[in-house]
Amino acid sequence: MYHNDMLDFTGKTVIFANGATPAHAIPLRALHDARRIICCDGAADKLMALGFEPDWIVGDMDSISRDAIERFQHRIVTDSDQNRNDLTKAFKLCLKNGWRDITVVGAAGGREDHTLGNISLLVDFARQLEIIMLTDFGYFLPMIDSGVIECEVGQQVSLFSFDPNLAISAKGLKWPLHNFKINRWWQAALNEAVASQISLTFDGAPLLVFLAYNHTNERERV
Repeated sequence: MYHNDMLDFTGKTVIFANGATPAHAIPLRALHDARRIICCDGAADKLMALGFEPDWIVGDMDSISRDAIERFQHRIVTDSDQNRNDLTKAFKLCLKNGWRDITVVGAAGGREDHTLGNISLLVDFARQLEIIMLTDFGYFLPMIDSGVIECEVGQQVSLFSFDPNLAISAKGLKWPLHNFKINRWWQAALNEAVASQISLTFDGAPLLVFLAYNHTNERERV
């Protein structure tokens, strides 16, 4: 079962991607409570602007400031592989060091192609890492097996599949699903929880779930 304590970030590794700087209190709290913060290249400058320091900076260093490079030169992991984006490089760094409980912030809100690429990576690494991606509106959760998610009645929920042959059944939603195959991303989006738990049943490829922050979370908005 996926509990509400998914939004407890104490002791977790946070990857700060180089998208839009988060404004919601939940991703900001994730940065504050993190065990370590890994920045994707130029995100280091955005992190410093928020009053935090990176523990590691990874990427090809094409967008980071010279001041940040000089200040954190001993915390930089340079990876110039142009076939992998910086978020992939950050995930690889986590795997190498055995950091598997990962929260991603700052991966959305910039260029749309970057955002889509970052979201798709959650599915690629879902079997190797325990990942949650926070935005200013909610969070993405990749699931590799059927399971139950704790939620709040009225909470907005969207389901996305990267495999058009993946049959999904869902209970606890305003529009339940029964062996439904998502051929387009919009088809299982913008649903709503009608119970305190959502039960998702599927067999095969990872399923990507988006949950908007519930009413309790929204009171944290700054």
